[in-house]
Amino acid sequence: MKVPIARKNVFHQKGKLALSLLSIGASLALILILLGFREGLYAALTAYVNNMGADLIVAQNGVEGLVSSSSVLPTSIHARIEELAGATEAGHVLVAGAIFTREETKTPIILVGYVPDSNMGAPWKLGQGRYLEGDSEIMLDTWLAQRTGVQIGDEVDLFGRKFEVVGLTRETASWMSPYVFISLKAAQESLGLVGSVSFHILRLPEEANSENTIKAIRSGIVNVDVFPPNKIAETDRRVIAAVMDRPISVLILVAIIIGIAVMGLTSYTAIADRMREYSLLKAVGASRIQLTGLIVWESLYHAVLALFVGIGLAYLTAFFIMANWPQFNVLIRPNSVLLVAMLAIVMTVFSALLPLRRLSQIDPLEAFRA
Repeated sequence: MKVPIARKNVFHQKGKLALSLLSIGASLALILILLGFREGLYAALTAYVNNMGADLIVAQNGVEGLVSSSSVLPTSIHARIEELAGATEAGHVLVAGAIFTREETKTPIILVGYVPDSNMGAPWKLGQGRYLEGDSEIMLDTWLAQRTGVQIGDEVDLFGRKFEVVGLTRETASWMSPYVFISLKAAQESLGLVGSVSFHILRLPEEANSENTIKAIRSGIVNVDVFPPNKIAETDRRVIAAVMDRPISVLILVAIIIGIAVMGLTSYTAIADRMREYSLLKAVGASRIQLTGLIVWESLYHAVLALFVGIGLAYLTAFFIMANWPQFNVLIRPNSVLLVAMLAIVMTVFSALLPLRRLSQIDPLEAFRA
């Protein structure tokens, strides 16, 4: 009988139910948004390496990240690397941090120099315009272009050189450093690294054994190391996690505490509003365990309904954020939803325990008083 009574109690006052669902749902949505922000941050940071189209990446010895460390290798070893790897396709890129300046606006960027007629290392999604064809052309991230008021056909200054904007890229924005693309030759000349690249990138035949290829390159060329792209991405992710995970985790903890408080207040208010009903149940023989079960079931009803409200709020908020501030990428993944659902259950059980002292003080005679 606990479930029907709990359900009727929950839906008895629909206005109060709506307010409590919005309150609990907002705290769950906040947790989802924070988790989505963290996932989006990592995805933006590792977007280039994940979309490079490479099976293996050759870096300077001791360098394990693409944007979290600096690698410099001579271009002259490229042919030898390609030979040792037996690669079907090979390329090389120059990656460096820089400052993009437009009038009074200064923005840190991740500069990528790649060979324009190569299929490797180029931007993976074009928003407007076209890809690079010459050394005096540049491709900007769409958000960066909007922020600085740059349009296709405009000229921008980078390292004291003039570049014509020929394309705007998408999915290359980050609140930290958006990606900007120029030709490899222009990057080498601008950075004073003629004859050098950051990484050699390889695409292997389908039948190739990557472990054997890695060993061959490491033993055949000194002062280089070789990694699959996911290892490079994991290193970059770990570096940013060391900085961002703690504050995000604190905010998530605060959201959980708020959720427990709201759920506990809802349970406590429910008992206070229905003292006579609980007194009557106790008077006709309901035990403390049965009454506690009733409170838990009511809390579970609130949690399940609030979870759906929270998921909806989270997706709407994420859409609004990315539509208005595209530098913030909010990715709400299924595993994050599952985690929040489990948190909602834990929060429900914990919050249901908060009003137990009030429940134990119920006087059965209260049901028969005028």
